[in-house]
Amino acid sequence: MAAPKQSSGKSQFFRIALILALNAAAVFALWRIWPRGAGAAGGGDVQAATSRPARVVDELPKGPPPLDSAVRNRLDRDLRAIVAQWVEEARKQSKNKVHQGNAAVALHVREVGSGQASDIALGSDRLMRPASNLKLVTTAAALALLGPDWSFRTRFDASGPIVEGVLRGNLVVRAGGDPLYDSNANGDVEHLLAPVVDALVAQGVRVIAGDLVLDEGTFQAPAPAPQWPDAGQHWAEYCALAGGFSANRGCLTALVNPGSVGGPARVTIFPREHGLAVNLGVRTEAKGKLDVQCGAKPSGVLVRGSVPSGSDTFVASFSHPEPVELFGQALGGALARRGIVVQGRLRRERNAPAQSALAVLETPLERVLAPINADSTNAAADQLFLATAQAVVGQGTRAAGAQATQLALQRLGVPTDGLAQVDGSGLSRANQVTARQIVALVEKVLTQDGRSARLFLDSLAVAGERGTLDDRMKDAPVRGRVRAKTGFIAGTSSLSGVAETLDGRRFAFSILVNYPDVGGLNPSVWKPMQDALCRRLVETKP
Repeated sequence: MAAPKQSSGKSQFFRIALILALNAAAVFALWRIWPRGAGAAGGGDVQAATSRPARVVDELPKGPPPLDSAVRNRLDRDLRAIVAQWVEEARKQSKNKVHQGNAAVALHVREVGSGQASDIALGSDRLMRPASNLKLVTTAAALALLGPDWSFRTRFDASGPIVEGVLRGNLVVRAGGDPLYDSNANGDVEHLLAPVVDALVAQGVRVIAGDLVLDEGTFQAPAPAPQWPDAGQHWAEYCALAGGFSANRGCLTALVNPGSVGGPARVTIFPREHGLAVNLGVRTEAKGKLDVQCGAKPSGVLVRGSVPSGSDTFVASFSHPEPVELFGQALGGALARRGIVVQGRLRRERNAPAQSALAVLETPLERVLAPINADSTNAAADQLFLATAQAVVGQGTRAAGAQATQLALQRLGVPTDGLAQVDGSGLSRANQVTARQIVALVEKVLTQDGRSARLFLDSLAVAGERGTLDDRMKDAPVRGRVRAKTGFIAGTSSLSGVAETLDGRRFAFSILVNYPDVGGLNPSVWKPMQDALCRRLVETKP
């Protein structure tokens, strides 16, 4: 065999150079993907770095480079001009009752990920009533403090042993603040209770010899928040109360279908058991307009009026006067339909004794975010506000909820000066926040934990497509490019969220309007102003 030829010095030089180049490329690639500060020789804590959850920021696509100052200044001028135009329109429509001197418009815009240097601010440090935009604070605080995988937990304990199918004692249910709500179920909650009822059946429980005890723990008793609407509105769905227990977010839902002409309509109420007397009086008419009134008081449920023959199912929700009792009644009915007999009575207690744990009913946080943000369900937001307080502070009260929110904003690095939160929904007129704080909060959620960012963004209403924005901004290019939370109470209109441009950049924005309570201005002035501002953001070009 011939001896191999030796490489020339020149070819050996190129081989060594190629190896060095490949090594350099590999080192650069590792440097690009290696987490900063993890296991560095200069004293990095390897265990601490690897025990933290990974930040999956790439779940949200990165936008183009930040706008240059000239484009940003032009955007600033255009946004201010839009605000001025619509404030003048408010003056005209209100016949000088609302004007520049008494209509406060706060606007704050930040290009996500570009820092405060890109901010556009118009009165954005003024404390304002946010209406339902406060739900962004409630949900963001819950995600920051509890994490995206947290669940409401309602524990079922036994105060005695189970002997031959008989629980010789009480079934004690520990409050977890769960709204127990499915927006697609027309008020029915039995399928939500089914997992825990199945668990009791699987353990052989057929009879509960004692009471069904609802232990409210540290949760405050359900009651209206300070500066809520007057008592004449407390029957409405948007005034439903929150507490340690709830079902169908503290509401009853009536389904009305026409019957034979001249006869009664068919009325079904969910949850099926609610503990109230029922007074039904809906008649079916050959023609005419649908006219149905619903409401509930401690004295009973009233559903009265008329429906035209051939009309579709009429669905209406209204608050139950006592959500804790509603939960207990719904649970009792679910147990009975599975053959579990409760020989005692339904009662409420705090710190009830028990011997053993039987089951836990869990509802993921993820399940309530869209009902809160996209559909603006007040009681679900208030339930989350109290549940976050209980989980973080140890008390399910409004004061503890405010304390938890302050902690969440501090953890996210959002200034808390002046912020006041007395409920989770924004229904109270005592709530105060700035547009700058909302924008900083939204941006922080979108740039922190990737799963939280995606859940938060997906929970928002979408322009022209979903939730409370389904009938707004339906035309191109805005449709589908604005995800936001709407808000309205008397004298307050708001819209805050994220607008995406045609080239993929994202703006976090907040528009808060406080004005004298003149009817009709929200749909005719403030909503069109908000839509125009969003359109200008979406159409921004470098």
